[in-house]
Amino acid sequence: MKASLLLIGLLVALVIAQTCQATPVVEVQLQLEPKTHAFTCRYTWWIAPTDTTTSIAFNLNRRYHLARLQTPGADQQRVLPRYYPYFADTLQRIAIHYPKARIGKARQITLTYSGTLAKSYYTEQVNVFSAHSGWLPMRAYHEYDVVDYTLRVRAPAAYKVRSTSPGLRHRSGQWTFRGITSAIEITALVASQFNQLPPVASGGMQVVKVGGVATQDDAALLQQAEAIRAFYNRTLGRQDSITHFTIFLPGTNTDAFGLLDNATIITYTDFDVKKPDDLLILAHEISHKWWSWGSIHNENDWLNEAFATYSSLLYLQASGDTATYRTRLAQLAQSAAGTPAILGFNRYQYEPTMYRRVIYNKGTVVLAALHARLGSAKYFDLLATVAGRKICTTKALLATVEEVAGSNTRAWLLAELSQ
Repeated sequence: MKASLLLIGLLVALVIAQTCQATPVVEVQLQLEPKTHAFTCRYTWWIAPTDTTTSIAFNLNRRYHLARLQTPGADQQRVLPRYYPYFADTLQRIAIHYPKARIGKARQITLTYSGTLAKSYYTEQVNVFSAHSGWLPMRAYHEYDVVDYTLRVRAPAAYKVRSTSPGLRHRSGQWTFRGITSAIEITALVASQFNQLPPVASGGMQVVKVGGVATQDDAALLQQAEAIRAFYNRTLGRQDSITHFTIFLPGTNTDAFGLLDNATIITYTDFDVKKPDDLLILAHEISHKWWSWGSIHNENDWLNEAFATYSSLLYLQASGDTATYRTRLAQLAQSAAGTPAILGFNRYQYEPTMYRRVIYNKGTVVLAALHARLGSAKYFDLLATVAGRKICTTKALLATVEEVAGSNTRAWLLAELSQ
């Protein structure tokens, strides 16, 4: 039995190694004029000698001016407009090709460009450069690949800069940060004033608000965030617990999103965790600390969004609101009825609402059924293992399910995902 479990574990590790890519190195230099929201960015992508890629393509917001493209050793570079289904928009596609002689040598690509933030991402108090701001170039269909980044920001001395990681260096008008996060999620919030709420516990969760003083709703948010952290750490996060986490409240009033680098941005100015919907948003985004490894462009996105959605429902249930848990789950099941299978789902073959019905809603219903099949003890063992291993494909998930819960449960889950 021990030998069989060891073999399964090695197979799981092999699947993960084959499907999750190595970490590229990125350097970003951002210079900003906060009052006009205009910026210049110098973005460098370092290619390791072990990377055998000969052709690389980046997408860049079509509203930005590409001033310079530096690709030493490349034998071809082109900039052409290209429609990109993920954004339902035309972007600048920057295509670079290297001769075989350059393979096995360190390479770098540097894009220097300028532009102005879209109106949704700034107010008089703040400029938000982050995952949804569209301010960075990105490899086509690889926006959420993990990168090891250095971020340097220059802004007028009267302003402050916050990011998802603590600043390495700061001197008047210059800030430096370093971390590991998804390529699209490198973050800089630039404002004249940040207010940080006193933490509920040592370390742990912190709430950083732009502009005005903290309110009772902000204090309640921090209290709930600590409760969510405690619940997740003793359940799904047992093998990879949250030791620190930042919730940014910029007040741009657009959306909410989790960031891989132990942070989330919640922009709603009327956010109130006493409302079940808002509490679910908070718990969902915090859980993306674990559920962020699957590709967003294929079926593996259910490993991100369905897992985060069901995690938030589990917290709601654990906090005592069983009625809302059941109501929301029933609504998701109704929405998921008659939808295509999760396995093999192609979001670009359907109108946009089908994506949420399959990836979020149907995926959550499947996870709830798996929970009912296994019982809470075994189910949380499974979640903790999946989270600890940073599972990024459904294939790797199925192997882990077989390891933790047996071949019959793997076969059951495969059937659920196939119908």
